[in-house]
Amino acid sequence: MKKWICLLLALLLCGVESMALGGGLASLWVTASPTPEATPQVTPGISAAGTGGGFSFRGGVRWGMTRDLVKALETVELVGRENGEWSILYPTVKVDVSRYQADLTYMFLNDQLKMIAYNFGAAGTEADFQYLTGALDSVYGDHVEPDAAMIFGFWNQIYPGSYSLENIRQARGWTAGEDTMICLYYYAKDAYEILYIRAGKASDAYVTTGL
Repeated sequence: MKKWICLLLALLLCGVESMALGGGLASLWVTASPTPEATPQVTPGISAAGTGGGFSFRGGVRWGMTRDLVKALETVELVGRENGEWSILYPTVKVDVSRYQADLTYMFLNDQLKMIAYNFGAAGTEADFQYLTGALDSVYGDHVEPDAAMIFGFWNQIYPGSYSLENIRQARGWTAGEDTMICLYYYAKDAYEILYIRAGKASDAYVTTGL
């Protein structure tokens, strides 16, 4: 829990609170697979130990990549829009996430990848949410249960007034390496999302001159 809180605070100090994409993430939906015995999997993952590659996503997408690099690596066509220092890319078709489908959003600050979101809207069920929890556990280890107020505070920095603390429920949290936080939670009635965040390091978050 201490590691989770430190990563979140570092991220906020690194300036994510200045994000203003306007309109929020795209409306996204989920379609369940008819095969409940399927092995839990999620699309992103950690590259093999010893490769030095760090955290990677679909097709080898990594933190800090530019929009052009992400477009070149993605298997689906991406479209985008800009708002000041922030910009987003998203496909016009749904992508596979575990045994479901969802829309995908890449978020860039000054043309460097900082966040990725899968939003499953309100078409799923509680069983689907629990299945995704198990799938993420299988990749990143047992989840922690962060305070909903932490997630609300984070999103309120980005989209003031768009999230309600009362609607953030069943929050699960994971860390991957030293630079990635992962959240799964309900953000509205029956609607949930997975958010991958590039967390800042403490040395980047503080002025240490003379200390």
